[in-house]
Amino acid sequence: MKLSCILVHYHTPELLKRAVSAIEKDASTSALDVDIIVVDNGSTEKDRALLKSLDVKHIDPGSNLGYAGGVNLGVKHSDSDVFILMNPDVEVLPGCIESLANALGNAASAAGPRFYMDHGKQIALPPLVWLTRMNEIIWRSSVLSRGQARRVRNYWRKHAKKQWLATQPVLNYHLTGALLAITRRAWEQVGSFDEVFKLYFEEVDWLMRLRRKGLKAYYVPSAEAIHLVNQSAIKEKLSKKWYADSLAIYRRRYYGALFTAFLEHVVPALRGFLNKIQNGSEEVYETAVPSIDLSRFKSVSEKPLWIEISVNRLGIPALGVPIYSRDICKWEFPETEWNALEPGKYYLRLVDNDGRELDTLKIFHKITE
Repeated sequence: MKLSCILVHYHTPELLKRAVSAIEKDASTSALDVDIIVVDNGSTEKDRALLKSLDVKHIDPGSNLGYAGGVNLGVKHSDSDVFILMNPDVEVLPGCIESLANALGNAASAAGPRFYMDHGKQIALPPLVWLTRMNEIIWRSSVLSRGQARRVRNYWRKHAKKQWLATQPVLNYHLTGALLAITRRAWEQVGSFDEVFKLYFEEVDWLMRLRRKGLKAYYVPSAEAIHLVNQSAIKEKLSKKWYADSLAIYRRRYYGALFTAFLEHVVPALRGFLNKIQNGSEEVYETAVPSIDLSRFKSVSEKPLWIEISVNRLGIPALGVPIYSRDICKWEFPETEWNALEPGKYYLRLVDNDGRELDTLKIFHKITE
């Protein structure tokens, strides 16, 4: 099987170098014929010298095409049977490429790996939030009361834990474009990424189109990768605007104009009113590295305990950290990964395996150094 890894680069040459090295190392242990294509959406003169030193097919489009445009250009320069589309802030772990290729050789037209945030494989990344009209309503009902917010989190946890605890491939159309393996046949049937999405939601839209074609996508837990989230996006000042624009396009396309207007205008006004009524003061910790005291919960019989880490108070989506050992008295966020995160508030919850929240919400403020 011939396979192309297509990376869209934007001002992260050192991450790209690590990503390419990881691909080469993984590919060397398999019988797959793997080539690497880098589409350079943005780099300095110094960056370009590093890129050209790599053993890859280097494509310079002359301007920032966006992620979708970069992927589409990379595919046009490939004659492979399978494409692995990926960000340069992703490192494949040993066996990842072969596991994805094996899945595509069976029933899958698209496949995605198990993602961790850290090399110690403590912190599991969440699945993409499942965007439907019903789920949008359910999530926003969390503002009605604290009890309803807990019920909404439990609804989401069931979805997340199907992925976190999976040991076999799972049918899943909510894979992330940070690393997505696709067969050429599926690409030709479904079409290319829609370049109306400058950044974000291009893979969500593509997987929706894949599903409508009756083709299958699988989450493959035996394929593992590290994703240092948003390392390319934070280099782009317009990334938050592009996120908002892409979300609006996606909603109008799949929800319709009326429901989208309801979400964009009525819901924020209602949320703001209810938040003023319900939210009290909050205790925020400023610390070098966040930690959770586990010593008081050794008697909890159901394992694992879960530490959930989110960028919002509701806690959806959240990173997941399973704690299996009763001997662990304190958990600390890995320092390297904490330092790589954007400044802002991070919300940590301790939850038992049945979804009961065991401790008060911990809020940690990461400040700019």
